[in-house]
Amino acid sequence: MTNLSKQLTLLREKQGWTKRETARRLGLKAPSTYGNWEYGIREPDLSMVKEIASLYDVTVDYLIGDTNSLTEKSRKPPKDIQLELENLAAELESPTPFYLGADILKPHTSAFLQKNIYFILENAEKINQLDGVNSNKNSK
Repeated sequence: MTNLSKQLTLLREKQGWTKRETARRLGLKAPSTYGNWEYGIREPDLSMVKEIASLYDVTVDYLIGDTNSLTEKSRKPPKDIQLELENLAAELESPTPFYLGADILKPHTSAFLQKNIYFILENAEKINQLDGVNSNKNSK
C-alpha cells in the first residue's frame, strides 16, 4: 500500500463514506476506479489528486504523505459565512443536482433548504448584534 492509498482509506473512513459514495462525490463513473486507488493498484492523475484533497479539505502534500500536517488551510483568512451561505442558497436554484448523502436532493427539499438558509442568515445577524459583536469587518 502506498502513502496515497493509505491516506485515501483513512480519510474516507474518517468521513464514514463508502468507496461507492466517495467515487460519486468525485464524479467517477466507475466506483472501482476509487477502489483501485485505495488498494494501490492504480493512482489518480494530478488533477484528481487535487480534487480529492479539496473533497477531504487537506493539502496535496498530506495526501501523498509528504507532511503529517492535515492542512495548511488554517493559515487562510477567515471566510465570510454570509457570502458562502448566500452563494449556496443561489446554487440551490440551479438545475445542477445536489446530493443529500447518497440521494439526489428533490426540488422541494432544495427550496426548503434555501428558505432556511435565508432564515438562518437573518437571525444570525440579529443575534450577532444583540451579543454586542461589531459586524463591521474592518474594525478587527
